[in-house]
Amino acid sequence: MRVKFCGLTRQEDVDRAVALGADMLGFIFHARSPRAVQPEQVARLRSGGLARVGVFVEQDSEAIADIMRRARLDYAQLHGAQDDDACARRIGAERIIRVFWPQRHAGLDDLLRAMRAAAPACAWYLLDAGLQGGGSGKTLNWQDLAALSRADLPRPWLLAGGLDPTGVAQALTCCRPDGLDINSGVEDAPGIKNHEKMAAVLRAMRQPVPPLGG
Repeated sequence: MRVKFCGLTRQEDVDRAVALGADMLGFIFHARSPRAVQPEQVARLRSGGLARVGVFVEQDSEAIADIMRRARLDYAQLHGAQDDDACARRIGAERIIRVFWPQRHAGLDDLLRAMRAAAPACAWYLLDAGLQGGGSGKTLNWQDLAALSRADLPRPWLLAGGLDPTGVAQALTCCRPDGLDINSGVEDAPGIKNHEKMAAVLRAMRQPVPPLGG
């Protein structure tokens, strides 16, 4: 089970994520986000060997590759209409997290078809609430995603969308993702993380999860 703390802007919050044993750090490169950062700012952040993920909405593959180099990023998380093939060629499919919004799809079968079609151009999927963007603080209907834990998916997936310490256990019980993407649910203000809430998420994740159907 992986955990990614996203929307990071400060060294002290990165340090807390490292100390807690997180796996991934997320930095948002979208000017209209209240958590937006610049490549040079992120390049200066010490990340203790954790995977560094850039969140991209409007940039094309060339701009993404340039920011990844300047900010010392390991992964590109694609929230926009970027061309999958172009990004896979320019960045490398093994470095791409492709975002999906279940509410855009007619049902689970339609979502699964889209996820399987994108598999050659990504290493991870991320499922988020809403119809676009991210960081809304809204949650998905986790029960609707329960069948994903039994689906034959070619890539692991992260669950996002308003996750906080009180909802983590239920989310894990319902839909069994391969990891969680945590952002607004552990904040005092956009880009300002609450360190106790960060720790509480990790504690909740480490509790035993009942067997499916139990």
